[in-house]
Amino acid sequence: MLLLLALFFSFSACAKNKDLLACIDDHPPYQILGDTPRGIHISALHKLASLLERDLKFLQSPNFARCLVFLERGEVDVIAALNPLAERKDFAFFAPFKPADALRVISKDGLQISSYYDFKDKIIGVSRGVRYFNRFDNDDDLQKIEIQNVRIGFSLLQKQRIDLIMVSPAMITAFSDEINAANLKVSPIALEEMRNKQTFFGFSKKNKLGIDEAEIQKKISEAYKTGYFE
Repeated sequence: MLLLLALFFSFSACAKNKDLLACIDDHPPYQILGDTPRGIHISALHKLASLLERDLKFLQSPNFARCLVFLERGEVDVIAALNPLAERKDFAFFAPFKPADALRVISKDGLQISSYYDFKDKIIGVSRGVRYFNRFDNDDDLQKIEIQNVRIGFSLLQKQRIDLIMVSPAMITAFSDEINAANLKVSPIALEEMRNKQTFFGFSKKNKLGIDEAEIQKKISEAYKTGYFE
């Protein structure tokens, strides 16, 4: 009887750890929610699951901030594209999976942004829970308002409720119709030198993968160097 109980609990532990649960929010073209989620980061998560020999499952969230809460609690195992900030290292560990994307400024009709100093006195939409780069994130002199996500940001730009948002070139392509219809401006300002050079998976320290943290980081780092996630 004791042997049977031991085998049962051993089997239950293995079954518990067979999945990789990722939290995703609406963030096209990286993450597009639906019955079958798709996007650039979704593809990377599928490759991650294969690398770790786990079955990928998704928890679809209304925003990125909620995903962070789930990660901190250990209710999900991983988030794609989580910056390794000091305040997050208490509950998460990180591994790079691709070079960081560029960052561009989209501004409302009639407004051109030529340098970081042009951010002053502008209403800037920032996606809930997202960190951009240290200088901006810690600049308390700027007027920032929280928005649900970038999709809402484009809508507010069209209505001239905000002055600018920051997005990647891939998102500019994904929202090209909205940008052209509202005559929004794509700024030439370059922000790359202010940002992280890599994009990271963020894993909960309370994850249920049953794999050592160092082993996860080693596997992903080695795969990243070979271009596995491209």
